[in-house]
Amino acid sequence: MSDHSHHPAISRRNVMILGGVALVAGALPASFHLFEPDNGSLAEKLASLLTDKEGAARLGVLLMKAHSLPRETEAIAATIERRVQSTGWTKGGTPAELRDALAARIKQDYVHGDMVDLSGWQLARTSAELCALAASMTGAAQETPAEHG
Repeated sequence: MSDHSHHPAISRRNVMILGGVALVAGALPASFHLFEPDNGSLAEKLASLLTDKEGAARLGVLLMKAHSLPRETEAIAATIERRVQSTGWTKGGTPAELRDALAARIKQDYVHGDMVDLSGWQLARTSAELCALAASMTGAAQETPAEHG
């Protein structure tokens, strides 16, 4: 059995949240907020797709501590925007199109090995960025200094 004592512990709840973030784009959540294509920022639209924004924010803080992910809301949203545009999504798209583009991008991350490690768990980079976005939007990202190791 390998020694994982150098990794911070990750709870079963956080594993479930990671799975939920990875699948966020796969199904329309009951709490999904509809938005008009030109209303609200992209960050708000992306955050509206998260069923557990607070849980994702907690993971975002952990990810920011472990990796050099941006902490500013608009910078994170711009990064995710570039990623989903690679799937054909455009800013004028519907919520369903954004959700589908996120699902496609997360799948691309897995296929191309574009992963982020969190305590031995592999998370698609786009999913990690969604968690970082939630942390940034809740203010949690500014409360925790970055740790690089």
